[in-house]
Amino acid sequence: MACTAAEIAEKKRIAIERLNARKNALATTSSSTAKPPPQQVHFPKSTKPIFPLPEKQRQAMALASSSFYGSSPIGGVGKAPSSIFNGNARSAAHPYSKPSFGKAQTAKPAAPPVAPVFIRTVTCSCSMVTETRFTVVPSGFNEKLIEVFKSIPSKQYDPGTKNWTFDVKDYSMVQERVTALNPHVSIGPIPPFVLRIFNGQRSKPSRACLSAIEPTLAASLLEFQKEGVCFAIEKGGRAMIADEMGLGKTYQAIAVADFYKEDWPLLICTTASTRDVWAAKIRQLLPSVPVHNIVTLQSGQDYIGEARVLITSYSMMEKSAEKLLARNFGFVIMDESHTLKNFKAKCTVVATDLAKQAKRVILLSGTPALSRPLELFSQVSMLDRKFFAFREYSARYCAGKQTQFGWDATGQSNLPELNLLLAAKFMIRRTKQDVMSQLAEKSRETVLLDPSLLWTNQEMEEDLQTYAADYSISKGKQREEIMFKYYNATAEAKAPAVCAYLQKVLKEGQKFLIFAHHIKMLDAVSRELDKLKVDHIRIDGTTRSDVRSELVNKFQTKDACRAAVLSLKACNAGITLTAAQLVIFAELDWNPSTLAQAESRAHRIGQEGAVLVRYLLAKGTADDIIWTMLQKKQTVLNKAGLCNEDFSDSTHVDAPCSAGNIEPYLEKGSKAGGPLDGLVTKKTDERKGEEEFRNMLDDGEDDDLAGLEF
Repeated sequence: MACTAAEIAEKKRIAIERLNARKNALATTSSSTAKPPPQQVHFPKSTKPIFPLPEKQRQAMALASSSFYGSSPIGGVGKAPSSIFNGNARSAAHPYSKPSFGKAQTAKPAAPPVAPVFIRTVTCSCSMVTETRFTVVPSGFNEKLIEVFKSIPSKQYDPGTKNWTFDVKDYSMVQERVTALNPHVSIGPIPPFVLRIFNGQRSKPSRACLSAIEPTLAASLLEFQKEGVCFAIEKGGRAMIADEMGLGKTYQAIAVADFYKEDWPLLICTTASTRDVWAAKIRQLLPSVPVHNIVTLQSGQDYIGEARVLITSYSMMEKSAEKLLARNFGFVIMDESHTLKNFKAKCTVVATDLAKQAKRVILLSGTPALSRPLELFSQVSMLDRKFFAFREYSARYCAGKQTQFGWDATGQSNLPELNLLLAAKFMIRRTKQDVMSQLAEKSRETVLLDPSLLWTNQEMEEDLQTYAADYSISKGKQREEIMFKYYNATAEAKAPAVCAYLQKVLKEGQKFLIFAHHIKMLDAVSRELDKLKVDHIRIDGTTRSDVRSELVNKFQTKDACRAAVLSLKACNAGITLTAAQLVIFAELDWNPSTLAQAESRAHRIGQEGAVLVRYLLAKGTADDIIWTMLQKKQTVLNKAGLCNEDFSDSTHVDAPCSAGNIEPYLEKGSKAGGPLDGLVTKKTDERKGEEEFRNMLDDGEDDDLAGLEF
């Protein structure tokens, strides 16, 4: 910690006083302490030694004795000085003896003051809380610090949070006055890249730019979509449109691309399943673009030299990196940009190179970060790679710290400020609640499956219990491996109960979507629907893109097609299935954003009725752990403004049960206890408030796997 000039002068003064006091003490000792006269000591005559020593050895011993005791005029060489045997003279010879003072000396020299060694320092952290105000949060109480806060003209105190906030214009004043309290108070800065954004003047984007867009396309845009287009143009064509799923990000991106048509050729990178959807939208919304100039890259051998609009999947982009870079695309659209969350992955490296080369870059994602703020860095750096460095970003927003294993950036910090920074510099995000008041509401239910159908044999039940016990006592990599096995075994255990529940759903007579992760669960559901002779479609990772569009069209247009069996990973984005108003999740996923995306296949523009989402949960399985993970991740993303879902608001219902009364299995604190206990308690005890319910969901929360991707 740096010292001020006053502190350095004070320390110098204390050191000089100590040195002078030491000199005075030595001078007083020399003048007041007299050395006593030496005394003659007579030794008795020694007897003749039994073993007389040789003459040379006797002389050597005498010389050593004189060197040790010193020469004495009385004892001579080889004899000890008389002061050794004089008790009065012993203190004078001792090198550490205290000085003796005479009667004339009236006072003992005063001890020099000692500088304080232990100083309790109050540390203050600063962060933006609105676009014009920042807060200073101290680690403890300091009276002088409060006086400084009260002296700032724009001060405001919030009794609720007990924090002080100030106008960003007074930032330098706050820093200067708090720094003056050093070393008792220290204050951390707001990074320069943040201050540059909030110190400048910001104006609302103008709508005049819409006149330069294809008239039919501009006329088809809703008001909030026009606002998104103007935002991206105001940012120079380098922005992220992060509207919630189902709000027409594709339309907005095509409109921005049409405004910057002089910067084409246009490259659209998306998932393999949505390439044909993008091609169809380009032909529909931009009829002025010749059809032969719209190319979908199917293999590395395809010719792209004349393509004005090239549409490719991320995997094909990675394989054809050299060819794409040589084409020199001036406008790039990265659809589902959260795919590029890992900045070390080869796919992300290629995308970053394309973004550096392009003049305009538009990122589209309903869930920019699936789990943690770290996943945003690679995306926003594509928009402005000079804005901040990785260490700056991760230290500020990912609680970055140096560990024995390297730099750890898996945490989260200053999320409200990150939300403000993204909105001001990079990102526009609207939710369905914000802009689609005419859209029917979405509600959630958690369905507890019949425990008598969860496992078909004793061995499976024992395996689940073993995984649960091993998971609770394991850590790190071992815990991840156990969770893999536990998750896989849960799918097999739940399959019979899920199929039994579908029989009840089919009696309701409505169309529905059912999502699952494991092939064994998808196969079990498909077999059950075949057995019941229910017309349905199935889309998973093995379904070709051309077949996928045909299946989606069948479900959307034919009333006889009752169900859509969908893979969570392959179908959580890029398709519209608004013909269904019921969405069922046979399995959970690790990320709330993945579930929210899957829900939005039905809850989106074009949906005319209310959407009901049901999560099928099983007691004593991996659902107990995963549901708790979802609560934590959802909370983190909500703070950063990247997720607006709340899975803890789900209403609890029970599936039809063939095992009689199952209340004993649901009591809180039972052997198979987990987060589902809170769901049952909320249903059976209406007196418990929502806050208590959230606390129950947090019981047993696992930190080791909070950010884990499987």
